[in-house]
Amino acid sequence: MELRTRYFNDVAILSVDGRLDAATSPEFTQTATEQMAAGYGRLVIDLKKVDFLSSAGIKALVRMTQHSRQQGGDLRIANVRGQIKQVINLAGLNTVIKVYPNVVGATASYFPGPMPGPQHGGR
Repeated sequence: MELRTRYFNDVAILSVDGRLDAATSPEFTQTATEQMAAGYGRLVIDLKKVDFLSSAGIKALVRMTQHSRQQGGDLRIANVRGQIKQVINLAGLNTVIKVYPNVVGATASYFPGPMPGPQHGGR
């Protein structure tokens, strides 16, 4: 598994590549915990390149969601497809964690209302 982290304002976006299972979930949990400790309580987990999600991976996602919510943040999941989407739905994870079709939608969900745009003069 490889993890890549990028940021949008105060949101940490963790992209997971590979398997999220018993062997890799401790690394995922550590990285997510480090992001929260650094002040990024709002997380987006990009599962686009995840090819296997075990019960240990599901448990890690739930634990990180609970941890972020305890700190006043939250966790969103983005880019679930194919078998990974089936696993998430069968496990009922989509009733506990908000799931979005892409990272942009998941990130934008943290910023309610219209995004500020250019001001138009005159009436």
